[in-house]
Amino acid sequence: MKRNWRAVAGGFVAGVAGAVVLAAPAVADVTVTPAVAPRGGPAALVFSVPEERAGAHTTKVELLPPEATPIGEVYPMSVTGWAPMTTTRKLDKPVELIHGAPSREVVSKVTWIRVGKAKPTPGQASLLKVSLGPMPQADQVAFTIVQTYSDGTVVRWADPPAASGATAKHPAPIVRLLDVAAVAGQHGSDQPASDQQAAAASAPAEKSKEGGPSWLLIAGLLVVLGFAVEGWILFSARRRSATGATV
Repeated sequence: MKRNWRAVAGGFVAGVAGAVVLAAPAVADVTVTPAVAPRGGPAALVFSVPEERAGAHTTKVELLPPEATPIGEVYPMSVTGWAPMTTTRKLDKPVELIHGAPSREVVSKVTWIRVGKAKPTPGQASLLKVSLGPMPQADQVAFTIVQTYSDGTVVRWADPPAASGATAKHPAPIVRLLDVAAVAGQHGSDQPASDQQAAAASAPAEKSKEGGPSWLLIAGLLVVLGFAVEGWILFSARRRSATGATV
């Protein structure tokens, strides 16, 4: 079953996760930013999908969340030049949604179809955004990206990291999940800065369970910052594209 989602449906989740500092995505592979998210909490992710075939351009991108650790809610956000839709599947056991309600239906695939006559410039990456959660109780989430080009070529970005440390040909974009309570208690430790930032962004959510500010209020306070970060990503990607074109 397929259904279109309006961008506002995921705004609440995007606002909460927008406070996580995003790293600039590389152009060579499909990447996801931020690379960390709170375990059991919401996330706003940006997938950078590169154009790597001369004489062809991407016409369709499919995002497949992991089947083994289903995510209750996945909402594609509005992106100029792309029309998103979702495919759902039924579960044997229900999972929790953002507000705690159970659901036996989850998104199994998000599909973006390129619309309009404008074609991407060579080397330019498409930035496709989703809001989702609660994130699984796991160490990480590996997504699969299926990229279809105008010449019919299909590239599946799903290779796991090699045990030898060698670079995979088409690596799957991976988000590391952090235990918020454990990370928040390590103030002053030598934990990575990215972990501290993710913990700080998630701390209000933990407080809400104890009678503090609600998720909705926190989302309202963070949504402005989320939009600012997204704008920075778009600006950075375009600037890299322009720089590459002049070399």
